[in-house]
Amino acid sequence: LPGCPSGTFKANQGDEACTHCPINSRTTSEGATNCVCRNGYYRADLDPLDMPCTTIPSAPQAVISSVNETSLMLEWTPPRDSGGREDLVYNIICKSCGSGRGACTRCGDNVQYAPRQLGLTEPRIYISDLLAHTQYTFEIQAVNGVTDQSPFSPQFASVNITTNQAAPSAVSIMHQVSRTVDSITLSWSQPDQPNGVILDYELQYYEKELSEYNATAIKSPTNTVTVQGLKAGAIYVFQVRARTVAGYGRYSGKMYFQTMTEGERHPEGKRRPLSPLFGGWPGLPHRCGRHCHRVQQTGV
Repeated sequence: LPGCPSGTFKANQGDEACTHCPINSRTTSEGATNCVCRNGYYRADLDPLDMPCTTIPSAPQAVISSVNETSLMLEWTPPRDSGGREDLVYNIICKSCGSGRGACTRCGDNVQYAPRQLGLTEPRIYISDLLAHTQYTFEIQAVNGVTDQSPFSPQFASVNITTNQAAPSAVSIMHQVSRTVDSITLSWSQPDQPNGVILDYELQYYEKELSEYNATAIKSPTNTVTVQGLKAGAIYVFQVRARTVAGYGRYSGKMYFQTMTEGERHPEGKRRPLSPLFGGWPGLPHRCGRHCHRVQQTGV
């Protein structure tokens, strides 16, 4: 029996009739068992031989960006041309351009993407943990099942944004410098991410036996402050936060420090040596020097 004529194929030997080549494919000779995709069109590994050859999608359209300090929402509309396929997804490429001088570089692993950076099925993404006052370029790639077959890079839409000044991150370390029966002197580290010039700090404190609603707040231009007017032998809860022109950052974790008791100020007989303070996060001791005293954290 003669083979299939040009423009048709038959995948298996037998009595089946020859089939016309799918759209965007052709035969190179008579008696073909499959049709070859035309230039610029491809067949994915799992595509059946009677499925039309397809191509890569065009770029996404109408990108809308919304910046909120160091976070970003991107939304877009699907490509005008899906390439003839139904497995369209999107990839996000993030590039940091610093203050705008020099070349852009790929963003680091610290940037967060929700729901994910690659293989997005919906035309939107939320990006967070960007650097403050930084220019970024985001490429939204449209890809499908034959993108890997194409010698060309995926089509993409690009958007440039600049993050705003953000409030500083939380203070992570605080320790006691000294104490008396009615005062405690504290010092703390600058936030890991100040996100600008620190204008001042706000220290909030209250007696451990009372509610947080009884807290007193004091401002300090430096990262050291002496809190006065405290009760002798009382444990106090302290939290601190930093402020920039963008506003206050989050409060630090709660720290517990105790004033001296009257007995410690006027010990009978020979004065006892000072014991070292292990002040810090509950359950996480932090040695803070020879002037410190142990903080009782029972019931914390």
